[in-house]
Amino acid sequence: MPELIKSWTSESALQELSRKHHFNEILEGVVRSVTTRTLKERGADNELREISKDVLVIALPGGITGYCPAEDFSDVKHRNYARFVGQKEKFMISQIDLNSEFVLLSGKAAAIRLKEDFWTQVEDLKERNALGEKTFEAVVTSINENNRVVHIKISGQEAYIKPNEWSWNRREGIDTQRGETIEVRIMRFDKEQGIVACSRRLALPDPYRFLSTLKKGDIIAGKVSQVSPIHGIFVQLENGLDVKAGKISRLDEPDVGETVSCRVVNEITREGNGLIRGRVLILDYPNGKRRKKDLGSFLFE
Repeated sequence: MPELIKSWTSESALQELSRKHHFNEILEGVVRSVTTRTLKERGADNELREISKDVLVIALPGGITGYCPAEDFSDVKHRNYARFVGQKEKFMISQIDLNSEFVLLSGKAAAIRLKEDFWTQVEDLKERNALGEKTFEAVVTSINENNRVVHIKISGQEAYIKPNEWSWNRREGIDTQRGETIEVRIMRFDKEQGIVACSRRLALPDPYRFLSTLKKGDIIAGKVSQVSPIHGIFVQLENGLDVKAGKISRLDEPDVGETVSCRVVNEITREGNGLIRGRVLILDYPNGKRRKKDLGSFLFE
């Protein structure tokens, strides 16, 4: 079995690691690989013992390599740690082995520390009535395919986003993937239950600020987002919101993706539940009508 590479290669790197260990600093590293290795660990009697276990190999800044035993990676036990390869994670240094020149890391310890800092910050913001003004950085952990709820982590704390809080555009699909970093705002929380409800929508610029200035008869650009024999035509305005649309009779039927110029027929309003309502009339295709290709035309190209 190949030996583990040493964690540091210079005295200055060791000194920096020792400083971070002393002050219990949080480190960010990328999971490079997952392997089974024999590590030396110091027990309660201060004796070093060799133990074979699953280990995550972590690339730290400055060319440092750290090793995180699987049981110290998270406060949740995972059946497959390979899915974390390539992801950024937070760690704290649990041990610096000078004899083997290894740095052992703990994601679990980092998560505990981050959660403590998170709850302190959230409760302070709520006390100052400033929670709704604070934007938090979150990492997507999973998406429930049944109810489309997006599960995230903020500073190690589990949280979630309901579908209607993903975007100002209620018809927009949830386009994200595990490991992606997004910005959110916290809507409500229950520390005892560990529940944190978030909104990505509220962290985005509010398109209604511009749309509310439009009056009946104003002209605005848009893009056709849906053409349905049942639901009709929808146009996405430049601020990312879809509104119902009609067209003047002389125009050909629009195709999804076409740029259009529209006249506001019904002023765009926001209802109490946050939904945007409005209606436009398609006047023209400023970039020209997209030509539909004859299925047999490839024979003559």
